[in-house]
Amino acid sequence: MNWDLRKAGQALARGDRDEARVYAWNALATIKPEETMALLRLAEELDDKLLILEIERRGITSEPEPAQSSAAVTRARALFFLALVAAVVLITVNSQLGEAGSIEPTEKQTTLLQQTGLPLLREHSGIWLVRIGQSRRVPLQKLAEDVSLRYQLPVGVLPEIALVPRNALDRSEQQLIGEELLAELARWYHADGTATIIGVTDYDMRSRELDLSYTFSLRSIERYGVVSTSRLNGDVIDRIRGNTRYKRTRKLVARNIGFLFLRRPRTDDPHSLLRSPMSGTGDIDALVEKL
Repeated sequence: MNWDLRKAGQALARGDRDEARVYAWNALATIKPEETMALLRLAEELDDKLLILEIERRGITSEPEPAQSSAAVTRARALFFLALVAAVVLITVNSQLGEAGSIEPTEKQTTLLQQTGLPLLREHSGIWLVRIGQSRRVPLQKLAEDVSLRYQLPVGVLPEIALVPRNALDRSEQQLIGEELLAELARWYHADGTATIIGVTDYDMRSRELDLSYTFSLRSIERYGVVSTSRLNGDVIDRIRGNTRYKRTRKLVARNIGFLFLRRPRTDDPHSLLRSPMSGTGDIDALVEKL
């Protein structure tokens, strides 16, 4: 303990306030930071207002906050460590069990050539799925059979369009333009009568005419539609709940069938496949698969 501070305390204990005051002022010059509160209390006992003001001028105005106990510090560190481990585990599990995210198309997935002349095929009836692009995240034949069995409708698969024309690529956004994909479908396959043709692509897609930065699905006033699976991936929690890319794609294909093949009107029911446009996968997950 500071020698002057100790002598001041002893003098005050004897009742010699003047001597205590002298030692207290001497202690001010040599006091250590951890002893300043003791000096302040002594100055208050002496009722030495000038000493109190000087101590306060030097920034000593209140008791310091007690330091956390070692046990509290240990608990805090343990909780932080557990939270960190949980975050790492969640990221790792999601990367292993969650579905891959969006695919940005590049010029390698496009061609300068366009389908010209007559369409390769003319379809007069039925529902036809066409893969657009070389990525195969969703098994199209399985999807066609699944939708056909679920809704008791004729659904088949046409040869894929492996490379889309270069003008369908938005280079600045690294996305395909939905309207161009619809036009390309019509150039390859002509839909007569009740035939409906729906393209499925794994690449990210936007709508130029609707000014949408991305869209899950787009359709024309004729019998053409296109679905992008790029942002339909499910994380671990989604997959536990059964909300996978495949299931979301199936719902969007069925939605196109409802509007294009069955010519059903839009409804206000948020759980209907024929509801208004959707803003996220949560809206798709809420849809009931009935037509």
